[in-house]
Order: sequence, then structure tokens, then C-alpha cells
Amino acid sequence: MRRADVPGKKTSGRLEGIDMARAFAGIIMIQGHAYDGWASPAAKETLGYAFTRVLGSLPLPAFLVLAGAAVAVRTHAAAVRGESAGAVRRRVVRRGLEVMGWGYVVSAVYALMDGHGGLDTFLRVDVLHVIGLSIAVLALLGIRPAFGAKAADAPPAPARLALTASVVGVLATAACPFVSGLGEYATAPLGYIVGLFVDVPGVTLMPFVPLVAWVSVGVLATQSMLAARERSGELSPAGAPAKTLYQMAAIGLAAWFFGSLATGALVDGLGDAFGGVLSRRHPAVWFNVIDLAGRGLVVFAVGALAANHVRGRVKGALLRLGRGSLVAYVFHIPFCYGALGRPVAAKLDMVTSTALVGVLIAVSWAAVWLRDAVRSRLASA
Repeated sequence: MRRADVPGKKTSGRLEGIDMARAFAGIIMIQGHAYDGWASPAAKETLGYAFTRVLGSLPLPAFLVLAGAAVAVRTHAAAVRGESAGAVRRRVVRRGLEVMGWGYVVSAVYALMDGHGGLDTFLRVDVLHVIGLSIAVLALLGIRPAFGAKAADAPPAPARLALTASVVGVLATAACPFVSGLGEYATAPLGYIVGLFVDVPGVTLMPFVPLVAWVSVGVLATQSMLAARERSGELSPAGAPAKTLYQMAAIGLAAWFFGSLATGALVDGLGDAFGGVLSRRHPAVWFNVIDLAGRGLVVFAVGALAANHVRGRVKGALLRLGRGSLVAYVFHIPFCYGALGRPVAAKLDMVTSTALVGVLIAVSWAAVWLRDAVRSRLASA
């Protein structure tokens, strides 16, 4: 997504704060998957491994928050440039559907690599599906002209996107305990469609309800950032004044702390009424959504702040990884959970795992670099 222009000032390029946050989320994601796949049972009893599990809770909400950020930036840019809301809406919806399509391709490739069969394997719903679906839904409903706009080619109104994101996020969260059980009754082939929206055993653990709420949070946070940038006139690489990002980090930490505390308290307080454990049918899921949204905001804020301070080749390497986070995601998974990781699966101590985590991050970055090099060669041919 391109960076929006500030009125009266000429700008170009991407919003580096979002790309840097994606890079941070990508690195945390790789380490989380690698330790989970490689650490031996004894290693998983250590304090070091427990710390990796805390870090491992950050990437999923972060990537969804950042997906919402990208939609907000694109909408804001279109509003400033006077682009047609309809044209922008179609492009962003198409992009969301493309991400969903890549989700199915990736699932199929992994299935073939690992020797799995059956439609449940090929049509399972994963993080790419929910990111793409959330982008498409918010764009379809929210990238619209201002209320009362008469011109057919009127630009999109960021306020309408913010309103749509708020309504969709709240409704998805509120409805989660009531609709999450419906997936148990969805058998194939209907289950493969229903699984995009709610939990269906064997098909998904990452449905639209309630994960779209984190995409909505990304829209709202980014619109606040862009508004602060315009008020200040500051064109920092982060995309917003540092004060705004510190405030975002503080809000994220507060939501993380409050959501986590309330989730545990409600699970304990209701006892066996809902099975005694957190699930998407449990009312505690409302606070769990807040908890994880806070974690995603923290990654966003820290990554954006880093865009102001990291310099030189390190910054370039991180931005490349952030812009190629989809490639890094697709590339590293088989080494952690698939056929390529079987020789070391559940066999390594923490020291050896840590050394190989560094190697896997470097190799994943190299995969992104190779993709970029091929693109550059094809573009210049």
C-alpha cells in the first residue's frame, strides 16, 4: 500500500512504519514456529521456551492489525488524491481475494510436500484466508464516498471506513460466543465455506469471527496516526509523531494487561459452566480479543518507532523482510512443521534451536531477496 500524501507536501513511497512492524512480526513469527517445532520435550519445560511462547502470541494479531493499517493508508491516499471510491474499492477487494487465493495455494503446496490427502487438508482455512477475507469485507463495506456525496466518482471518505471497521469489529466480537458453535453442524462441502467465518473442526482455527476485530483495530489506529501526522505536518518514516506512537504502545499495553487479566478471571469465575477453559464459545473471548488486539498494537507501535531510529543496511534489510512478509511466512513453515523439519522435529535443546532460528530467519530473508531480484529482472527485461 502506498503512503498517503499530506496536503501541501509531496511525498512518495511506502509507509516505513508499517513495513518495519511487519518485519518485527515476521521475525517473532519465525522464532515462535521454529521453537515450537524443534524444541524437545525437555527444552519445552525451560523458562527460555516459556518466553518464546509469550513472544509467539504477538504475530497473529499483529499481522491482522497491520492488514487493517494497509487498508486505512490506501483509503487515506485515495481521498487525498481524489481517486474514485469505486475504483479503489474494487482494487482493494481484489487484493483481499488474491490473498485468500494464495492461502489455498499455500495449503495445497504444504499438503503435497507432506504427503497429506483429503479435501480438509487442501481447503483448510489459515491466517492468509482470514486476512484476505477481512480486507475484502472491510473494503467492500467501508471504502465509500462521504454520506450525501453526489458525484459518481467521489473519493472515499476515511470516516466511513472507520465507522464500518468499528461496527464490524464490535459485532464480530460480540457475536463470537453465540455463533462459534454453529460450525460443528457444517459438514463438507458447506463446511469449507462456513469455516471462513466460524470455527469448523478440521477446517479452521482462524475464522473471520472474531479475528476481523483486529483488522478493524488496525484501521482505527492507523487513521489516528495519519490524523496526528497531518496536524503536526511531520513526515517521519514512522508515519506519525513519536508521541502518537508512544500513546499507541501505552494503549496496547493497557489492553494487553486488562484483557489478559479479565480473560483469566472470567474463565476461573465461571468455572465449569463453559468447560473451565477458554474457547470461542466462552464469554471470556470478548476480553481475549481485547488482550490480543493490545499485543498487535504494541508490535505496530514498536515497529513504527523503530523506523525512525534504525539506519543503514539494517534498516534496508528489515524493510525488505517486512515488504516480503508473505514470502517469509510461506517459506519458513515447512522447516518448522513440515517434511523439511522432520530431521530435527522435537529433538533440539534451546541453545541449538536458537542457533538454527537465526539461520532460518536469514534464509527466509534470502527468499524474499530472491523474489525481489526476480521481480526486478522481469521488470527490466
